[in-house]
Amino acid sequence: MNLLKVTLGVTVLLAVAKIGYDNLPLHTQYELSDWYKSLGTPTFTESPDYFAPRAQEEIIAENRARGHELECYGNLGPAERISASNDYLCSAHISSAYDNIPARLVTFFFGNGKLQNVRIEFAADSFPKLQNYLSRKLADYPRIDNRYGTDSFGKPLVVWRVKYGQITASAEETAGQNPIILWTAYR
Repeated sequence: MNLLKVTLGVTVLLAVAKIGYDNLPLHTQYELSDWYKSLGTPTFTESPDYFAPRAQEEIIAENRARGHELECYGNLGPAERISASNDYLCSAHISSAYDNIPARLVTFFFGNGKLQNVRIEFAADSFPKLQNYLSRKLADYPRIDNRYGTDSFGKPLVVWRVKYGQITASAEETAGQNPIILWTAYR
């Protein structure tokens, strides 16, 4: 009889949770889903100044070996590309990056079989930690932000020229938005 009560109680609890989840605003559902997917995922550790236009198969194999569950696909639409030449992408949920900065997602963009862009999305409250990390890690690289304007929210950009490309990030925090860094290979 006790087993029946426990089973019934768990069933009712799961039904209430499912109904409650379905009634949440869509952005909250996405946040919960991303949080759940990031549980147990490895930290992303490849330093942003070491990205290079390496072979697509090499990048995929290396990240899978590190434990990242990559979701990959081609035939990208215009909204899925960073640059017009991107023809394939792979993304993975991550729990953190670099100095244990809370993060959400890393996406690799490829064109003609080579890495062209890497986009790392961090958790909304991690902007100060990310800014601190980038200013320390990239201190020896030249800043070239005077050539660039603002992000899509009107915030100024910070841009560093690194060995094989450039790294771009927002200079100021945007309320309600997740901070992003973008590496772009030189062409």
